[in-house]
Amino acid sequence: MSWLSDFEFGALSRIVFGVGKAREAGQVARELNGRAALVMTDAGLHKLGLTGTIEASLREAGVRVELFDGVVTEPTLSSVEAAVAMFAQRDCDLIVGLGGGSSMDSAKAVSLLVGNGGRFTDYTQRRVRTDWTPGKTVDKKGPDVITVPTTAGTGAEVTAGCGVFDPETGIKGWAGGAHVRPTVALCDPLLTMSMPPRVTADTGMDALSQAIEGIATRQFNPYADALLLKAVEAIGAYLPRAFANGQDVEARAAMLGAATMVGAAFPFGGLIHVHTYAEVLGDLTHLPHGRLIGLMLPHVLEWSAIGCPDKLGLVARALGENVDGLSARDAAERGLAAVRRLAAEVEIDEPMRSLGVTEQTLKECARRVYSQHAPRSAGGPRSFRSEDEVLSLLQRAY
Repeated sequence: MSWLSDFEFGALSRIVFGVGKAREAGQVARELNGRAALVMTDAGLHKLGLTGTIEASLREAGVRVELFDGVVTEPTLSSVEAAVAMFAQRDCDLIVGLGGGSSMDSAKAVSLLVGNGGRFTDYTQRRVRTDWTPGKTVDKKGPDVITVPTTAGTGAEVTAGCGVFDPETGIKGWAGGAHVRPTVALCDPLLTMSMPPRVTADTGMDALSQAIEGIATRQFNPYADALLLKAVEAIGAYLPRAFANGQDVEARAAMLGAATMVGAAFPFGGLIHVHTYAEVLGDLTHLPHGRLIGLMLPHVLEWSAIGCPDKLGLVARALGENVDGLSARDAAERGLAAVRRLAAEVEIDEPMRSLGVTEQTLKECARRVYSQHAPRSAGGPRSFRSEDEVLSLLQRAY
């Protein structure tokens, strides 16, 4: 890969970032010509009062607020369809998704369906061997979406895709395209300060993994890599601080900024196998996505290192390791050690069996990962050769 390689970068969501910026929600909504906003969140966040600043700002700007607090931890088809119905019944023209990845994905899914009609499953990817084409493409832009993250990890506030769980199949389906990308990401670190340490760790490792996976792909994209490496640097420095003291505003701001940078950049390089495993394990176990990411990350990177030692050397340097004068392989080892150390610092180093995962679940996960993802794994630094090889990485984390 060199500067003779092709790459793309952009378009991006508008990002409004800063401490206290939630107070500007009304102004942003008016700039989008919004008059009635469907504010989507989960009941827990609404009960905690985290929607209060947003609702007050919207009303002060003359924007009518219709609250939908039926978002669930894993967005479901039924919850999304209920929100679509409410959007129409209450004559809304703008959507605000406030919360973690579930709320923001739900908001994007509602906009998709309002703008294009049908059911969400009409637009999801098949994910069968080499066939990852959606049933339908998202041809029209729906209502504008303002995303307001209350966690720092998924990057869903700026990504052009959304996932919704189908209880009938037991699989989380994904749909996306340029028209799904949120219009504005309103990022206020103060809204992330209520995250407990475990959620801070899980979401932080999700952001770290997305950044490292995006760097480790075989794609050449210097614009994306610049953002991803900066995000790795920030996460390495500030995730332990945010985990240790949730009231550390600077640490919260750094983590939110890093997560948003990752969300803006990784789609232009893609992800490798860490997310492959976590998505399938999530379908099978319903354990927190970030926890599964953190448990698989060191093992997938160690297995992949032979194909990307130079990339892992860059990660090592971003995590503060001195790699001057080292061979590419030795620098990569420093990177792997730094990732393991960071995961241990935020207490994501337990065996998967301690979370109730069974050996049968591992086997089913390996079967699905190999059948669904092996043909596409050539895009990563190392590709799967057999189902047993897929299983071996799971067993390392078990």
